[in-house]
Amino acid sequence: MKKSVIYSVLLLVLLSFSCQNLDKVDKPKNLIEEDKMIEILADIAFVKAAKGSYKKVFDIEKINPESYILEKHGIDSIVFAENNRWYVSELDRYEEIFGKVKKKIEISKIKFEKLKKEEDSIKRINDSIKRAKKDSIYAKEGKKNSGELDDIKEELMNLEMENAVKKRSKSIPAASRKKKQ
Repeated sequence: MKKSVIYSVLLLVLLSFSCQNLDKVDKPKNLIEEDKMIEILADIAFVKAAKGSYKKVFDIEKINPESYILEKHGIDSIVFAENNRWYVSELDRYEEIFGKVKKKIEISKIKFEKLKKEEDSIKRINDSIKRAKKDSIYAKEGKKNSGELDDIKEELMNLEMENAVKKRSKSIPAASRKKKQ
């Protein structure tokens, strides 16, 4: 029952769209070249992705990503809308453009991942350099400290020997000490 209702509604929607007269959209006076359109659409995709990740920043700063991109490329929003509508009416061309946009995004993603790996390896190298410097400082301090410790140990041993000599000399009776001398 549900399937037949769904199919009926779907059939009515398809019939209503198929009966419409679709007029061909005229080529805009200020036609944006395909390469520039690819750049614009790729930039819009990047900025929309960034907006998804940093929505608060965009909201706080009141940044409109689309208008920023259009301004960057020196294009009016009306001109872009007219061109976008025309390219949509040229479906084969539009699919080709979107294929190129997708490829451009994938290439940028690969470049980003490569840069991220390089950045991570540089960070690891810097961290290991910092550790090596710290270890070197500790080693130098350790040598200083070990030298000081050796001196202290030697002084303690000398004191112990003196104390031992004093104890022995006190334990031997005075008469026997004179005999030995």
